[in-house]
Amino acid sequence: MGKKIKALELDVAKRKEDLTAYHAYSPDEMFAQKGEALFSVLDFWQYAYSQLEGLGDTLAEFFVAKALGIEKAENVNYWTAYDMAYRNKRIEVKATRYVHPWNTHISKVRTFSIEPTNNSYWGNSEDGVNDGKKLSRQSEVYVFCLNGNMDIENSDPLKVDDWVFFVIPTFEINNYCKDNPEQKKISLNVVRRMANGGVAFDALKAAVDAAIEKSDQYYEAL
Repeated sequence: MGKKIKALELDVAKRKEDLTAYHAYSPDEMFAQKGEALFSVLDFWQYAYSQLEGLGDTLAEFFVAKALGIEKAENVNYWTAYDMAYRNKRIEVKATRYVHPWNTHISKVRTFSIEPTNNSYWGNSEDGVNDGKKLSRQSEVYVFCLNGNMDIENSDPLKVDDWVFFVIPTFEINNYCKDNPEQKKISLNVVRRMANGGVAFDALKAAVDAAIEKSDQYYEAL
């Protein structure tokens, strides 16, 4: 299994290099017509992305990337089998919250998606961890992100303190779902119990590192 894991890590590293080779625009770059500057990339960002309250999933991914020192995530160009790679391990990020900009009440029941996918992304991969020909969860680690704010009148998307992160190796989720391998959702209470509680942003990197070590030990023992 060790050789298969190393082969998978090399594949992840190559795909990371390919998928993050895009141009990151700067705020002062300009849209132009006939050579005349019209408006800036910052103008577009402010137009399209100023409603941060409605970008909870994107914010969660951004926080995880920042905690792990990731400048560019693989999933920004198009669909990939996972959100971002760290230490050549695939990280899947899921988010939920109690308050949404369209809500007039608190969303009390919180769940996260853990739906397996029929993944052709890895081609004829025979890594022993994921098989592209069948449904599977295609990461080594899940990071479940909860915005715990319950005050509709005082929701602040810039307040990172409102977020708590639950880090779980994917093999533990698969083992939990062994009687229903195609399970699509998991409740917040189950996630909280499996992760032995959540961590704040400043402890997120350490929690991911620990989950990776646990995952490696599990697969090395197979």
